[in-house]
Amino acid sequence: MTKYLTEKVIGTLKENGFGYLKVDYNETIGVGCDGAESLGEGLRQAVAATQDFFVKLTEEMPDLVIENCASGGHRLEPSMMELASMASFSDAHECKCIPIIAANLHRLIRPEQSQIWAVLRASDDIHRIRYSLCAGFLGRLCLSGDIFDVSDENWNEVLEAIAFYDKVKEIIRSGFTKVIRCNADSYGDPHGYQAVLRTLENKSLLVVHTFVNGGNPHISDLLFGQKIIGEWGSELSGDFRAKVFLLEAE
Repeated sequence: MTKYLTEKVIGTLKENGFGYLKVDYNETIGVGCDGAESLGEGLRQAVAATQDFFVKLTEEMPDLVIENCASGGHRLEPSMMELASMASFSDAHECKCIPIIAANLHRLIRPEQSQIWAVLRASDDIHRIRYSLCAGFLGRLCLSGDIFDVSDENWNEVLEAIAFYDKVKEIIRSGFTKVIRCNADSYGDPHGYQAVLRTLENKSLLVVHTFVNGGNPHISDLLFGQKIIGEWGSELSGDFRAKVFLLEAE
C-alpha cells in the first residue's frame, strides 16, 4: 500500500508541481479494523501507517503545505497536528457560533495552525463583515464567499482587517491564550458575549464578539491592567458585533 500511495500520491504531486495538499477525512473510524489480534489493535496499526505516510510526504516534499482536515475524522489531535501545517476545523463557517468554536479550538490545537474561514457575502452589512473577520483573529485568517462581489466599502474593511492582523500576527502565532470568557450556553442561538485574550511578552490581543443581548460588555474588566494601543471593528453596542484590540502592559 505504501508503494502504491508513493507512486500515485507523491508521484502525482511532484510531477505536477503541487505545493499544497488538503487531506480530508469526513468519515467514521468505526469500531476497528480486521487483521490484528483485536479490532482496536488493527485500528491502531492503520492510524500508525497513516502517520508514517504523512512523514514520508514531508520527507519527499519538505516544502509541501499540508492541510489536515477534518474534526469529523478524528484528525484534530496532537500527534496528527504535529505532522501537518494547519487544519480546517469546522464546516460552521457561516454560522454565528463560529467565534465560539474557534475559541474552543485554542484548547486543542495551536491558533497558528487553526484555519478560520471568514465567509463574506455580498448581502452582508458592515457589522456582519466585521463579525466574520474578527473571528479570523482567533487563528489563521482565511477568506471565502463572495470575494469579488462585496461592496467597495466592505472590501476596504477587509483590507483594514488584514492590515491589523499583520500587526498582531506574532501574538497569534507565538502567544499564550490566557482568558476565554464566554457566557453563551447555546451554539445555535448564542446569547451574551465572548472575549479571548492572547498574550506575548508585554502585548496582548483581545478579541470580543457579542451575541443576542450581549452588547456593551465591560471592556475595562477584560484589559487586565493593560492599555489599548490599537483597535479595529464595530462598536460593541448591539447584537452580533465584534472588535479586536491590541493591548500593551502599562
